[in-house]
Amino acid sequence: MPFKVSQCVSYHHPAKDNVVKFYRDVIGLEIVSDDENMAELKAGPLRLFVDKRDRQQLVLELIVSDLEQAREELVAAGCKVICWEGIGKDCYIRDPFGQMFNLWQETNRS
Repeated sequence: MPFKVSQCVSYHHPAKDNVVKFYRDVIGLEIVSDDENMAELKAGPLRLFVDKRDRQQLVLELIVSDLEQAREELVAAGCKVICWEGIGKDCYIRDPFGQMFNLWQETNRS
């Protein structure tokens, strides 16, 4: 199955509001949306999602055409499912080397 790197990156951090303020005020990113648990910032063609979580971590997103098939292939290759909510939601996988990424089934996103 082909995997494509998404234009979305998620930054998990317990101090979400401070992270958003830094990337807005210092780096100059534009806030697209912001609520209690998640903010979306625009960085040219990229999107940075700042997600309020207990653990600090950067999460890349990989786009696939078949979410379930991708999960099967990755688990067979030694990956571990961390969180699986299905199409259009969080589907976190940790690779055999400790890096976490989100799988996203390809749709017509803008």
